[in-house]
Amino acid sequence: IGLRFFTVYGPYGRPDMSPWIFTEKISSNETIQVFNHGKSRRDFTYINDVVQGVVNSLLVDKKVVQADVINLGNGRPVILSDFVRLVEESLGIPAQIESLGMQKGDVPKTYADISKAKYLLGYNPSTPIEEGIPKFVAWFREHNAMQYRMSK
Repeated sequence: IGLRFFTVYGPYGRPDMSPWIFTEKISSNETIQVFNHGKSRRDFTYINDVVQGVVNSLLVDKKVVQADVINLGNGRPVILSDFVRLVEESLGIPAQIESLGMQKGDVPKTYADISKAKYLLGYNPSTPIEEGIPKFVAWFREHNAMQYRMSK
């Protein structure tokens, strides 16, 4: 089984992903670049939900499911401007935003079709972004994640 992850975020996440970058820059009162004027939609998936899917994939009867690719995401795309608002609210700091057009080669909406994961793995992501972003921001602050800074 191959697993395809969709914008995974949470504690110890990748510092090159938007949740980390935006949290870092907003915390430092730096400007963030928001493409497609914040209208793009992305499928943000909290790490605990992805772990549930990975563990479930290890328990699948290989006689029933053989070579297949299964999406692990949240299945609910979030508007980028709403994502930024959640980071701002969680930090208690307004973002300095540079609103830009669509990036070359980008698409306005991406999200995981998780129907196969639900059926084959019993996958059921349970962390809405409204819960996951505050958890990530709390972790970011508690662990002084700014020390792992990638930007600048």
